[in-house]
Amino acid sequence: MALYFFDFYDDDVAQLDTEGTELSSFDAVKHQAVRALVDVIREVLPDGPHRELSFKVRDEAGRQLMQVVMTFHLQGA
Repeated sequence: MALYFFDFYDDDVAQLDTEGTELSSFDAVKHQAVRALVDVIREVLPDGPHRELSFKVRDEAGRQLMQVVMTFHLQGA
C-alpha cells in the first residue's frame, strides 16, 4: 500500500494533509478524493454566490497526482 495526501482547498485557503492515507490502488485514491469532496460539499454549500472546493492528491514524494474540483456559482436572484 502507498501513502497519499489529500490537501483540501476552499477557494484559496488550503488545509494540508499531514498524516496521509494508505490506499492500495489509484482507483481507490480517485474514489476517496471524490467521496471526500462530496462530504465537504454537503457541509458547506451554499454559502454565498461563488465558491470553489477541491482536493489535490499528492504522493509520498510530494508529487501532485490529481485534483478533484467543484465550482459553485449562483446566478440570478
